[in-house]
Amino acid sequence: MRQFIVQFIFLIVVASSFAQSGVVAIEVKTNVNYFTCSCDETSFVCQDFTAVQKVLKLPVENFDCPKRMIEKDLVELFEAEKYPYISIEILDYKEYYGSISAEIKITIKKVSKVYELQLGETYDSEGIYVTGSQLLDLTDYHIEPPVKALGLVKVKPVVAIEFRIPEEFVTTRK
Repeated sequence: MRQFIVQFIFLIVVASSFAQSGVVAIEVKTNVNYFTCSCDETSFVCQDFTAVQKVLKLPVENFDCPKRMIEKDLVELFEAEKYPYISIEILDYKEYYGSISAEIKITIKKVSKVYELQLGETYDSEGIYVTGSQLLDLTDYHIEPPVKALGLVKVKPVVAIEFRIPEEFVTTRK
């Protein structure tokens, strides 16, 4: 019984550490490893939020990566000095019998691509969140995947962007 209680408490602590506010994460894979850089809700810049237009801007310099060197590389790769934001614009949002889809436009370095996504919803004590993910090819955004360590480490051109954003950033319903 004592072991069960300890395991239960451990599970609650782990679950509460994952209960978080909104976040957008970029998962990058190399030929050697992978890592994730994330931008949390406190950094989101909401622009043009109306019933018709919703643009979420993510400051590139606010992405938190596992190592400071990776953060510097990310800022350089996305040319944050010249293009300080990654923008996600909700173009259309539809709900059909429990299924949610959205048409979104992702803009990186002034290059925009439109994607159709299936979305999910999660709930916690902070509220309702819309979740989703999309694979992005860096070359579509005129970004050459970097090569490091004299060619031994090569970044894969396709990255995954995953998000968990507050429902009000996506929908107009209350």
